[in-house]
Amino acid sequence: MKSLKSLFISAQISLAVITVLVAVWLTVSSNPYGVTLLLPAVPLILFLARLFLFPTARTSADLPWVFWPTLLGTVVVLALFAVGKACWLMSTLAVLNLVGVHLYIRWYSRYQQRSIATEVGKPLPGVSFTDLEGKHVTPQAFAGNPVILMFYRGNWCPLCMAQIREIAGQYQFLQEKGVRVALVSPQSHAQSAALAKQFSVEFDFLRDDNNRAAKMLGILDSGGTPAGLEVLGYDSDTSMPTVLILDGEGRLIYQHLTDNYRVRPEPSLFIEVLIEHGLI
Repeated sequence: MKSLKSLFISAQISLAVITVLVAVWLTVSSNPYGVTLLLPAVPLILFLARLFLFPTARTSADLPWVFWPTLLGTVVVLALFAVGKACWLMSTLAVLNLVGVHLYIRWYSRYQQRSIATEVGKPLPGVSFTDLEGKHVTPQAFAGNPVILMFYRGNWCPLCMAQIREIAGQYQFLQEKGVRVALVSPQSHAQSAALAKQFSVEFDFLRDDNNRAAKMLGILDSGGTPAGLEVLGYDSDTSMPTVLILDGEGRLIYQHLTDNYRVRPEPSLFIEVLIEHGLI
């Protein structure tokens, strides 16, 4: 089912755009009621545009301000169809947009019950990464310092970028307390280097080569990258958004395994965990 997700989101965005174009074409060519077709298509487009223009690390889980306007718009189009003011194409597109938004909220955004292949209080099981210079890095490289290890999906994910920006905002405090921050994704070193240039922070930008660590930890999102992004150099597989906090001896003391990629923890939570364990 995971591979269907990569196709779904690209198809759903295409559907919404096509619906808008059909609405404009019908309105100017033959049916003044064609404009109502915008109602079930625009909410999702506006939501996704907002994510990229005004990135946020978290949204509501159920997106009521997207779902309910889409439902209302679909009802309007179907009502017009019932009285002969809308054609079958309008009603079909409206219903498909509603179904797509429902699937986006209830299926695409969510993960199955999650767990990680290690226990709190124990070291991570033999995972390793490479840094921007291609050097081999293991969690033991952070020995003596607590570390926030954040797995993110890639530069293409606006929620991941917003979450990184939030943590970067805590950089000065974390550095003063001796806390390391390591950002891990399967994207190329060049893509991570481009990300590093956006922030004046000494984070560790690491690559999970071939998603080996994600597979070992059980956080692989197979086919989780939207279809089409492969042409930009992104792997079709990625990792589920995951935050692990290790103590100075490399032992896992905290894990955040979100079950919805649109819902991320507040950065203050990590500081609370570090304080609770006497690490800062």
